[in-house]
Amino acid sequence: MSFPAGEAPLPPRPRWSLRARLIGLVLLVTTLALVVVDIVLPTLVRGALNTTRDQSLNVVVTALPGRIGPDNLERLTATSTLRGGIGWSLVYPDGKVKSLVGPADDDPGPLLAGDLGTQLRTVGGLQTGDHYRILPTQVAADGETATLVAWTNVEDDAELLERLIVTELVISAGLLLLLGSAASLLIRRELKPLEQMADTADSIAAGDLSRRVAVGESGVEVDRLGVAFNGMLDGINTLLAEREAAEHRLRQFVADASHELRTPVAAVRGYSDLYAAGALPEAPAVARAMERMGFEARRMGSLVEDLLTLAQADAPDSLVADRVELTDLLAGAVEDAAAIDPSRQWVMVPRPDDLPPIVVFGDHNRLHQLFANLLGNIRTHTEPGTTATVSVEPDPDPRFVVVTVADDGRGVDAAALPFLFDRFYRADPSRSREHGGSGLGLAIVAAIATAHGGAVSATRAAAGGLAVRVRLPQARPGDGRPATVATA
Repeated sequence: MSFPAGEAPLPPRPRWSLRARLIGLVLLVTTLALVVVDIVLPTLVRGALNTTRDQSLNVVVTALPGRIGPDNLERLTATSTLRGGIGWSLVYPDGKVKSLVGPADDDPGPLLAGDLGTQLRTVGGLQTGDHYRILPTQVAADGETATLVAWTNVEDDAELLERLIVTELVISAGLLLLLGSAASLLIRRELKPLEQMADTADSIAAGDLSRRVAVGESGVEVDRLGVAFNGMLDGINTLLAEREAAEHRLRQFVADASHELRTPVAAVRGYSDLYAAGALPEAPAVARAMERMGFEARRMGSLVEDLLTLAQADAPDSLVADRVELTDLLAGAVEDAAAIDPSRQWVMVPRPDDLPPIVVFGDHNRLHQLFANLLGNIRTHTEPGTTATVSVEPDPDPRFVVVTVADDGRGVDAAALPFLFDRFYRADPSRSREHGGSGLGLAIVAAIATAHGGAVSATRAAAGGLAVRVRLPQARPGDGRPATVATA
């Protein structure tokens, strides 16, 4: 069976739910325990009753007087633990049975026939359904050897055991009913969050990623699972949102890159087509076309280099990490800018000599490119005579350092500040591509700062121009790693 792309088959629902299986397991274990009790207890009671009767029979037989008579036997029976529950019968060798003493007038006694022996045993009664415990012993009676039998009726024990069994069955049934109801309510309540999680998971599988599980505050395992489940969903939503945003940025980036590359490619192709068609017969026209083709080729090469730099900055593994003394790096970048463009003033604000050097951990070349791009942005977008200032300032968090690159030019509109670091963004749409750059300079700045665990932001400078703050984590003392990762 095949399924649509992106959909996974849901497992079939079990015949018995987890709640039903747990309740069934509780009832099964309880039933087995009650069955064992219901069997063992009557057996133990029956054994205890038989032992009591057997001991009483042994006691009275052992205490038989030298002369056997009804009076003596009645007195002997009255002193036993059975309190008159013992009867006496005399069995002659010819099988004749003579009842000497009975525990009750209506008790017909046991059925005594055959070889009775001298051991305790259970026999039937003259009345159907009765049972007796008997203890025979040999005595002399009427000039011959006869068998004197002490006996006791055990039907009272049987009735007692029947009542005990019925009571046990009623109690067991009540316990099972009560336990089943209590287990059902308790398990239903405790498993309700799991059922909600299952319903939420089904909804998520169907595409509703906004569903969440209601979590209690008891701190039990199910609540902790609910918290972890919601956290997992939040993480999934965040990852999906980040992936969607990354895909959108990638599509926009590819579209912008294609748009930026289309112009120089079209220009080169147009001039080459004109030349091939003989539309440039004069040497000055050919020279002009070659000049324009060279310019577009250089601009296209610069754009490709910027794109490559962005790709490398987005891959932190490509950075050559080392300890970098930030003040020396900034001084070199300012000196380079002054050599390239003497028409503007480039100022590096000095730090007190008694302060320790500021060391960051990163790629020296990339960090130099970061600040060179910021200074180049001033050179491209400000008028000659503008003053650019580079300063190093402490951050409220001592683990970080802030470098501010500011100018006193005409600045940037406040509405454009949040977008300055977007790729291919131009704060002034009226600028031509020849003078306004590719729109990747500040994007490269942001990418390099992010790759180093830092962040960038843009504000209006106190002198009226643009101020870009680069926040970088300092290297740990005696270690080559940054203190932490900055957030924008």
